[in-house]
Amino acid sequence: MKNRILRASMVMGLVLAGSAVVAAPASATEAPNDPICTLNQNTWLRDAEHGSVLLTLTAGRGFRWHRIGSDIGTGVVWYYGHGAEAPWQDGWVPKDNLSGCYWP
Repeated sequence: MKNRILRASMVMGLVLAGSAVVAAPASATEAPNDPICTLNQNTWLRDAEHGSVLLTLTAGRGFRWHRIGSDIGTGVVWYYGHGAEAPWQDGWVPKDNLSGCYWP
């Protein structure tokens, strides 16, 4: 009987913890003036447009951008900023990997 109660408690704890992660907001930082978007797919954060990969940002998380760039040769628009899971690391991501952008 004690084992069943313990197992049920553990399962409920995991379910509640999992739902808390899903409900987490998409914020990337407390910077009040920069717009924020949501990553619509796993995305490489790069040191320059088409540059070296710094890290991978996770789909569904926030990306706060500071400026916009453009690759004239390909027409790709790039956003410079940082993701929610690495607010200390700024870099570039393609605009097509962002959605739901808004100004706070």
